[in-house]
Amino acid sequence: MATVTNWVDHLSADEVAGSIYPGAGSSEFILVLLLIAVWIGWSIITDKSEREELDRLSKKRYGANDHKDNITDW
Repeated sequence: MATVTNWVDHLSADEVAGSIYPGAGSSEFILVLLLIAVWIGWSIITDKSEREELDRLSKKRYGANDHKDNITDW
């Protein structure tokens, strides 16, 4: 293994150009866009399912003594 004594000369050499961070470029941009799309999709699906559950629970009519049963509907 070679020892690097001057990083400026080493990083500007033709044989190592681009090998310090090889993933930079269009592939990263596509992965970031894909991640954002998945995140937005997951947020929409989660919001919809939680909203349906809360709407279903809010339509129930609880009586004055229902809290005494201490049985949850989860």
